[in-house]
Amino acid sequence: MNISQIRYFMAVVETGNFTKAAERANITQPSLSAGIKRLEEDLGAALFERGRGAALTPAGARFLPRARVMLQEWTAARRELRQARPARQRLRLGHMPGLPLRGLSSLLGGFAASQPDVALETLEAPPATLRRRLELGRLDAALLLLPDSAGDTALPLFRQRYRLVVPARHPLAHRASVRIAELHDQAFVIHPDAAVMPMSEQLFAQHNARPRIVGKAESDAALLALVEAGLGIAIVPHWLSHSEAVASLSLPELKLYHRIGLLWQGEPGPALSLLTAYAAGHTWSMAETPIGH
Repeated sequence: MNISQIRYFMAVVETGNFTKAAERANITQPSLSAGIKRLEEDLGAALFERGRGAALTPAGARFLPRARVMLQEWTAARRELRQARPARQRLRLGHMPGLPLRGLSSLLGGFAASQPDVALETLEAPPATLRRRLELGRLDAALLLLPDSAGDTALPLFRQRYRLVVPARHPLAHRASVRIAELHDQAFVIHPDAAVMPMSEQLFAQHNARPRIVGKAESDAALLALVEAGLGIAIVPHWLSHSEAVASLSLPELKLYHRIGLLWQGEPGPALSLLTAYAAGHTWSMAETPIGH
């Protein structure tokens, strides 16, 4: 006996018809009839007079009040247990564009699967927007470049280094490294708002190297696409430099790297504490350099 069979029985009693009862239960009439038959077998008594439509037998009439109680108890039990469930905790997480997609999706997907009671809401936006939303309390945390002053309100996750990428058939493609001075008058494509730009511009100025800017992009991924198309060369995060369509070179003078991790304000709430604990043990792909390595 199961609760569906009790529902089938009550549907027949209340509609007075097996066909209408099947429609109410949203099943076929043969399935409903089979369910009633199994219920009768479990009870050891016929509940309906065969050949007389939905007329109850004496045994069916005696079973009717008990069936009502069973359904009422089932409904009450479900309501009570659902009300006893803890409310889902809301976690609003921002992340900046250009993060390693495989590592990001693994982090967010793995956390969501491990914490079904946390309602995760995500927002991709420029770092300045994310920091502003953190200040206004519109985000609980953000995944972005960490300032040196973050202190106890940040969790570093990995280091982002930078590489020079050139088209596969570029004259420099066979090199393992290149000096800044050698890049004078080279055709460059740039992401003007990239975090690496201030340091790279300073290095080029120090070495009297003036690259020719032939293209601009609004993301590092778009920048890589321009290099793959042969338009120019570019400086990109190292995890983007593994494309088969480009060659990757180190820039010895560019010793810059950025820490990427979670940033929040004040004391983390329960949901954020769960995320930081999960993120601290998250394994990023080999394209990133975990903090501490």
